[in-house]
Amino acid sequence: MSTGRSRPLGGPALRRPATRWFVFALALSAAALSLAMRSAPHGSTYWRRFYAKQRYFDPVALQLSPHGRWLYVACEGRNEVLQIDTRTRLVTGALAVGRRPKGLALSPGGRWLYVANTWSNSVSVIDTRAWRVTRTLHVGWGPEGLATDRTGRYLYTANTHGNDISVVQLATGREVNRLSAGHFPAFAARLHGGWIAVSDLLARLGSLHQPPVDQLSLVDTTTRQVARRVMVPGAIQMRQIAQACLPHGSVLLIPFLQPHNLVPLVVLRRDWYAANGLAVVELHRHAPPRVREVLLDGLNRAYANGYGAVVAPHTPWALITASGVDRVSILNVHRLLRLLRSPATADLSRNLSDASHFVVRRLPTGRDPTAVVASPDGHYAYIANRADDTISVIDLHGLRSDGLIRLGVKRTVTELRRGQQLFFDADFSQQRELACATCHPDEGFEDGLLWSFEVPHLGQDIVINKTLQAIRGTGPFKWNGLNPNIATQAGPRAAKYVFRSQGFSPPQVRDLVAFIQSLRLPPNPYRAPDGRLTPAQARGRAIFFRTHTNTGAIIPEDDRCYRCHAPLTHYTSRVLMNVGTATRFDNAKAFKVPSLEGVYMRPPYLHNGEAQTLEEIWTKFNPHNRHGFTSDMNKEQLNDLVQFLKTL
Repeated sequence: MSTGRSRPLGGPALRRPATRWFVFALALSAAALSLAMRSAPHGSTYWRRFYAKQRYFDPVALQLSPHGRWLYVACEGRNEVLQIDTRTRLVTGALAVGRRPKGLALSPGGRWLYVANTWSNSVSVIDTRAWRVTRTLHVGWGPEGLATDRTGRYLYTANTHGNDISVVQLATGREVNRLSAGHFPAFAARLHGGWIAVSDLLARLGSLHQPPVDQLSLVDTTTRQVARRVMVPGAIQMRQIAQACLPHGSVLLIPFLQPHNLVPLVVLRRDWYAANGLAVVELHRHAPPRVREVLLDGLNRAYANGYGAVVAPHTPWALITASGVDRVSILNVHRLLRLLRSPATADLSRNLSDASHFVVRRLPTGRDPTAVVASPDGHYAYIANRADDTISVIDLHGLRSDGLIRLGVKRTVTELRRGQQLFFDADFSQQRELACATCHPDEGFEDGLLWSFEVPHLGQDIVINKTLQAIRGTGPFKWNGLNPNIATQAGPRAAKYVFRSQGFSPPQVRDLVAFIQSLRLPPNPYRAPDGRLTPAQARGRAIFFRTHTNTGAIIPEDDRCYRCHAPLTHYTSRVLMNVGTATRFDNAKAFKVPSLEGVYMRPPYLHNGEAQTLEEIWTKFNPHNRHGFTSDMNKEQLNDLVQFLKTL
């Protein structure tokens, strides 16, 4: 209760002269420090160190040394690789590498650690004995997964943005070949028998009105060529590759997502929008691979967004992480193979009761579990938890959790961190079958699939899913422009039509929107660091901004490229336009003008994904010059225009 008398701020202590001078000096020092921080150049060492202390680690990839003493952790949030002593479970070293490290591989003897820097298009080479970066290798666009051959002479990198595989001769550090892969190849593994396996995150480009097909590329390291392309029907988002050896070959276990995107979502009231499964690929040297699929979901609960996979040595156990529900499933591989070879189980790809036959335990992990590795003796497994900067330790003898390894001091959970955790969390969907990240997987933040949402006519208004990267300032959202802002998109709409639940609370929506707005595009490989254009790109820019045809006729303003794709508003006019691309499946004729930023990595194109390439937009789907005036352009001009668009 107030007495009505005021007291000096701070009490008697601050009224003493010596104390006042101390506080004044402290305030003056803080002001000087703040001024120094503001005046320091953005790229200075001081500035980088200051912000490094504020950033989360975001661990996404793991490797264990051959004897299991050292655990290496790639932290994409800090652009670092950590070294952990598995005996003391303490971080003993940290090295700065390139931007967004997302993949690790060890040389056969464990001397060299290779780090895929996705946003630097490079691989850092670490000497694990001296614990220092010795050199940097330049590879394709967006390297993520990587593996060496069994001799340690060649390194293979899965380049997500380039849709290819780099082959690097390690003695010279030169890229000696580049192999065609599928769509967003993201994970790689060295297999027994001289193979490198590379799995794709997104489905192969083709008819989007057919079930998606994911691809596994098998590289023969003796010829350094892709020897086989294994198709996994009905699947996307294949991730970490685990291998179990058999007497006459081996079997690969790869978690994947099975989307139900061809069914209008309004009829999926009791079914799931997506199922979470495991591709089981049997490999024999002289026989075609055999692909089987099983579901990891249970009857009443899904295990959303499978990510990491490993088979523990000297045990029957395989571990599969589910980043959407913060769980790891422990499988009995022998039971799984017996089930697959049973004559009574011809097709298990849609049977929700089968997981109970081979899943022996589901254990909790930290937030957003990603990669998993197992110790050489089969005693422990380690799981990277991206959204809380920890490593889960699993005791494989007792099949139980054995604590957490913290990668740094516990930090305040910021708005962006809360939004990140919500984005990857499937607890908000009806049976935990999907999170925001299910349809917008990390790296590209889009699944490249057609979906039919809340429409009154089944099979109508089928549109392709778009990326969430760099969408700030590009609203309204959805192809029909009905959502004025991201909060509407992520709030009531997601709750009603996607999650079929109460969805996020208003504070959670604010956190989620903050995270989505923080997503940025990776560095554009088509753009020179100094911003200069090549001659072809410069000619294409002139075509983009042209006002007259080749014959000198004036192009109507609404038919000029820059009118609909305005540079000052992220190359979108943010309005609906009818460019003649509507089909008989569309109730609407006009669609929101999409942004062109990062368009080089966004095939297929148009609202329904009909155009497989940028060229097809005008060569196949613009017969009446409604999508820009292009009928007078020759082949060279069209190629130049495409080259310019790829720089945006």
